[in-house]
Amino acid sequence: MWKTVMIDDEPWALEGLAEVIDWQAAGFSIEGRFTDPQEAFAFLCESWPDVVFTDIRMPGISGVELISMARQKGISCEFVLISAYEDFKAAQQAILLDVCGYVLKPYDSEEIHAVAEILQRHLEKKRRAPQLDWQEPPELTLEKAAPWQEKFQHYSGGFFCLHPDRDKRLHSWEGVEPLPMSVKGAGSGFLVLSNDPRAARTAFLELPDSESWGVSQAHAPAQEALPIMLREAWYSLQCHFQYSMKDLVGDIQLYLCENMEKELLLGQIAQRYHFSEPYFCVLFKRGAGVSVMRFIQLVRIHYAAYLIRTTTKRLQEISEEVGFNNYSYFGKLFKKYQGVTPENCRE
Repeated sequence: MWKTVMIDDEPWALEGLAEVIDWQAAGFSIEGRFTDPQEAFAFLCESWPDVVFTDIRMPGISGVELISMARQKGISCEFVLISAYEDFKAAQQAILLDVCGYVLKPYDSEEIHAVAEILQRHLEKKRRAPQLDWQEPPELTLEKAAPWQEKFQHYSGGFFCLHPDRDKRLHSWEGVEPLPMSVKGAGSGFLVLSNDPRAARTAFLELPDSESWGVSQAHAPAQEALPIMLREAWYSLQCHFQYSMKDLVGDIQLYLCENMEKELLLGQIAQRYHFSEPYFCVLFKRGAGVSVMRFIQLVRIHYAAYLIRTTTKRLQEISEEVGFNNYSYFGKLFKKYQGVTPENCRE
């Protein structure tokens, strides 16, 4: 059964939608019905349903605003917009938000059945892609990717890429095969397989819109490296950077991301990689294009912005989570790099 939520500020409309067809027979279980969009959004954040029907015009939060908020949270369910009359502007916004359907009141059972069939096709297609979580144990990630075992055997390596838009597509090109993989908190994910993963990644990064993707380093073999590629792509996406073409510098970039909450001192980091501090700084800047300390600042601020937009954590807590014990200093740096204060970013 596909978990379904219905949202409409008019109780009679909710009742009508729930009874217009036999949802159980169609393969959908109604997990919640809400007249308050704020309560509905809180429920979506906790339950992550498969399908949401929402009215467009509601007090407080419109249906379009609710969908946009859910997308920012990484909630990848299918949405269907409801309206009492044809609203061209809302329909345009729905297309931009990749809404699965648009239905009019009063409800017509044939129309609802047709939407249910479309939803089934979308959901079945999504189910075939492994559902990954970058924070899950590596062995669980590998277990989920087991259905791709035969694919892995045909390629020597690959790289992972993530995009914030869930409708993003990636087509095969000569010697390269992208496998769709759903990642919690991200829109679209692909494991890109190739017998020359380094060249394939270089070609990908030369595409016009590559800066909007989070891209891991190239690894071989791809199957064993999938967990680390997933983490690399996640930080690349949320912290807005690309890994250096020099493997060692790329490894250092990942280390700095995974330890951003700690006190990162140049001397200690250089010692970890068996370099003198001056040589380490030159090596990193040549490979990454920015100094070590500037990279750390950018990573911390970008990740803080991500946490502010997608969680309800206190700003002080987020500041500490990304490595700032002095909130005033954090606020100044945040304004410098983001152009707004942390408080305005959340608003």
